[in-house]
Amino acid sequence: MHLIRILPILFVSINLSGQNLSSCGIDDNPNLSTIESEFLNSYMSPDQRKGFDFTGKKALFVTGSTGQIRGRKSVYFDGIKVLDKKGDRIATSIVALNDREKAASGGYDVIITYWVKYLPNHRKRKIIKQLIADL
Repeated sequence: MHLIRILPILFVSINLSGQNLSSCGIDDNPNLSTIESEFLNSYMSPDQRKGFDFTGKKALFVTGSTGQIRGRKSVYFDGIKVLDKKGDRIATSIVALNDREKAASGGYDVIITYWVKYLPNHRKRKIIKQLIADL
């Protein structure tokens, strides 16, 4: 009897997650939408987020084995959508920027990495310098 009550709740929550994901990554604006923020807050584990809250944040996406390629938000979410259909997850992590790095980068709050094996500190500094040059 309890199972009958739980199943509809489970199906509704799965459907809402899918609807949220379909509304993510529709542009490459670095400012995360409310839906994107909510999705990332629930998609990433507490260990991945390290206490970071994506709400109202500006994100830079990087990829490549050491983060040498500037990614795009739309490509990141497209990757999640493809893997989600297979029941898999994208290899992702974050690097939260401190106040000094945030100011130097033009207001970015976080670097979201995908398919990055290792992001050395010198690479993070280079990414921030590149953002300054792009301003």
